[in-house]
Amino acid sequence: MKKLHILIYLGILSFIWACSTEKNTMLSRAYHGTTAHYNGYFNANDLLEEAMKTYRENQKEDYYNVLPILQLPSEEEVKNMYSPIDTAIAKCTKVIQRHAMPSMEKPASKKEEHNRWIDENWITIGIANFYRRDYDLAFKNFEYTKKFFSSDKSAYVAEMWMARTYMEQGKFTEANFAITNLEKAQESMENGDSKDPKGKSSKSSKAKKKSKNKKEKEIPPFPKKLRYDLAITKAMFAEKRKDSEGEIKALTKALEYAKKSKDKARINFILGQLYENAGDRGKAAYHYNRVKKYNAGYEMSFNANLKNALNAGGEKVRKSLKKMLRDTKNAEFKDQIYYTLGKMDQQEANEENAKANYTKSAFYSTTNVRQKGMAFERLGDMSFAKKDYLRAQKYYDSCAKVIPETYPNYEAIQNKASKLQSLVKAIETAQYEDSVQQIAKLSPSDQLAFAEGVIKKMKKDEEERKRQDAIRLAALQEIQLKKPSNGNGSKFYWNNDKAKTEGFEEFKKQWGQRSNEDDWRRSDKVVFASFTDPSDSSETVENTTPSTETALDSLTPEMLVAKLPLSDSALLASRNRMMNAYFDAGGIYNEQLNESALAEQQYRTMLGQDFNHDMKLLAAYQIYRLHSPEDQAAVEQKDYILINYPTSDYAGYLRDPDYFLKKKEREKLTQEAYLTDLDRYERGLYYPVIMKANGVINDEKDNPYRSKYILLKAMAQAKMNEDKRVVLPTLDTLIALYPKTPEAAKAEEMKKIILNGYSKNEPVDFADKSIYKYVENEPMFVLIFLTDKINNIVAKTRVVDFNKEYYGKLRLNVTSKVLKEQNVILLKQFKDEIEAASYVSMYKRTRNHLLDMQKMKILFISEKNLLTLFETSKLEEYQLFFDEKY
Repeated sequence: MKKLHILIYLGILSFIWACSTEKNTMLSRAYHGTTAHYNGYFNANDLLEEAMKTYRENQKEDYYNVLPILQLPSEEEVKNMYSPIDTAIAKCTKVIQRHAMPSMEKPASKKEEHNRWIDENWITIGIANFYRRDYDLAFKNFEYTKKFFSSDKSAYVAEMWMARTYMEQGKFTEANFAITNLEKAQESMENGDSKDPKGKSSKSSKAKKKSKNKKEKEIPPFPKKLRYDLAITKAMFAEKRKDSEGEIKALTKALEYAKKSKDKARINFILGQLYENAGDRGKAAYHYNRVKKYNAGYEMSFNANLKNALNAGGEKVRKSLKKMLRDTKNAEFKDQIYYTLGKMDQQEANEENAKANYTKSAFYSTTNVRQKGMAFERLGDMSFAKKDYLRAQKYYDSCAKVIPETYPNYEAIQNKASKLQSLVKAIETAQYEDSVQQIAKLSPSDQLAFAEGVIKKMKKDEEERKRQDAIRLAALQEIQLKKPSNGNGSKFYWNNDKAKTEGFEEFKKQWGQRSNEDDWRRSDKVVFASFTDPSDSSETVENTTPSTETALDSLTPEMLVAKLPLSDSALLASRNRMMNAYFDAGGIYNEQLNESALAEQQYRTMLGQDFNHDMKLLAAYQIYRLHSPEDQAAVEQKDYILINYPTSDYAGYLRDPDYFLKKKEREKLTQEAYLTDLDRYERGLYYPVIMKANGVINDEKDNPYRSKYILLKAMAQAKMNEDKRVVLPTLDTLIALYPKTPEAAKAEEMKKIILNGYSKNEPVDFADKSIYKYVENEPMFVLIFLTDKINNIVAKTRVVDFNKEYYGKLRLNVTSKVLKEQNVILLKQFKDEIEAASYVSMYKRTRNHLLDMQKMKILFISEKNLLTLFETSKLEEYQLFFDEKY
């Protein structure tokens, strides 16, 4: 028993002796090393690996873009990982505090470390802080490890992580320097200058090395197992610098050293994407095909199959894709399969099949809004290439409604949809007005019969819409049933944040970006009532709901017939809308799309109408401008204008190219003459004023100031005669010749005063009042007045580029107009005068894109005042109104 007690006592003493961190004995090193290895390094790395594994398994990969080499959490995502990361840091920190040999109580005086696992704990703390995105603290840990353990292989590991930390901080020069140092060490090892150790150096080996040279520390050999990590780090460096060639080279090298099947699969997939972007379809297909040989996971393997199909091609691949369509587990991916088939069809120049497959892709994209947007964009591009701009706009508009702002081509799609929207509105308006005019010519019985057919067609379309919605809903439910159900905590939906978030995301996937408003399912749906059958309803992808103004079930033929332009006034209004719409469409084709042939087609449609209309003059002149003056088409239009509109300004210009300059000079002289006569009136020279007014009234019927002269004559007569009734014939002449003018309104006012006498509290004021009206917070347009030195197309391009950079979110519509023979750029529309004034201010102080246009006159104006301005051409008067009000 005494011997046993002695042995126990000696064992306790030995254990206490081994627990000391100041004694460098084999027993102490074994104890503290084992504790540091398992309690710290092993457990901490197990926590980090499990946390990163969970993060990556729950991370949704974006296969539309090149995959990141390493998936690292963002600032928001890493917050969910704080617990395991902080626990790992705490474990390693405690190990270093308790098991460093000698202890860390006086770090500055510490010269060496006898515990062979302490350096790994320092690196683990650095890696944990790296994942935590605390890069400064991570770098300090790696830097300390590299300096203090410079004679150990952990110095290379530390420098590699320093390079990664530099990259995340954007310090690419320092990262490149660290990578270069590691490459030199690897090259030295591969050339046989040193041997890679199989394990940790023991204390005795370290002591022997130290005894050989106490002043110099021996440089450790580069470890072979670090070659893969170094190659991945080089690839990450190239990835950050967007150097595709460097990334391919580094990943190819990493593939040689990769051991894990999952790593090989990911590298092959990324290489396939990089080669595909570089246009090397052969190598891309090779690497995509290699993905299937490794443990890639179903989704990556599925996407590799799709991309391999696109790059490899062939009927065998097509059959494989069609087989995948029949597999129920691919229900969620039908949209991607159809999209791939569509791209293969396009590569083979089979556009009809491509269009059908893209349409199916959009239809089956019940949850993947990115895929739906891509399908619509392809359909829009195909229609745009065929110059079918109406259908292209509808596809682009459908795309714009579903894609998020992160979509790669987001701004371009929004601009295309907005740019073509005016064209679609103009063409559909013209077609609608033309159709209802034709139906209005039918007999009443035929009109009712036609309306009945329209209602039947509308009901049939509504039934088809409901059927398509049912199919789409079934597809969505099928996808949801195949998704694994996860525990979500609280059973009550509105108390469950996770359930609400998932529901919101599902809503966005199915319905796209929607405003929080009533009837949201009908928002952004423009329905043009039409009495004509659609030209090709089978190609409609997005179904629109019927107008809510009248329920479809209660719609009657009589209600539709009532909308026809049956009276003379209604017919005239319909013709005006149609002619204006055709003219606007021609302008958009010519000025925005550079499609002169399509523009001429719209103008010739206007000329072909079987009724007289003033817009025909404008259409003929536009056709004349689309050709050289000596072309036969231009000669025909010139003759047409000279014969049918000989007194028009356009005829004058065709006879004399200086016509407008001379006219402007004449107008200036006429204006000066009127101002002179007005001054005479003010000085009391009434008789000369009446004589001059009589001359203008009788001999100058085209004088733009003729109505003003009649009013001036009446006012002079009133001054010269006690009996004011003498003025009445002159006032009646003014009202008859120029009704609905400011002068006629003034004449009515004077006549009322003469006949009825003065109102007791109404002072008489014969002064001119402004024809422009001010309304607060009214929507505004902006007018830019161009000089003769710049072409209107060039000017409009500059303004569009300026708007894209500084006012992209406003989606301003830019058109060219002519005001008093001066070209102007019209921008619409701003929500109020404050927004418009802000735009004008930015325009005046920004030279970028605008160049010398920055100095041109720019004003903003309300819609009503804009109409008045174009009707009266009184720019000077509006300038005074603008300066006073704004």
